[in-house]
Amino acid sequence: MSWIESISNGIEKAFSSVRPALKFIPPLLLLCELKSRPGLSAIALTTAIIRRLPEAGIETGSNPDGSPNKINQFVRIMCEETIKEIKDNARVTTVIEPGSVITTGNGANAGGPVVVVSTNTVVSQALGLIE
Repeated sequence: MSWIESISNGIEKAFSSVRPALKFIPPLLLLCELKSRPGLSAIALTTAIIRRLPEAGIETGSNPDGSPNKINQFVRIMCEETIKEIKDNARVTTVIEPGSVITTGNGANAGGPVVVVSTNTVVSQALGLIE
């Protein structure tokens, strides 16, 4: 095992003991939350970071000589490239648990109307995009 793997494993072990698992969100509430989200924004991220830089003692106004603040420009470029990379190359892979999709169908045969209720019986995979 290389030294980088040893360090990585140590960090992962430390975080796994401190970081709790995410709480379950019922599907209906999750759907409502997702519908109201505006999506990733480099401008919103830039604004939020620059707004907080003074907490770290970093000036965000113009330089004393009146020249533009290079830190603000750096933050904007970093945010734009990060969001671009996420939007252009990230993907979401999710699974659908057995029994979680329930469908109802109506039909008929010689004996009359037929109502069918079914569910998925195996784990399924779905892909998605981060927006």
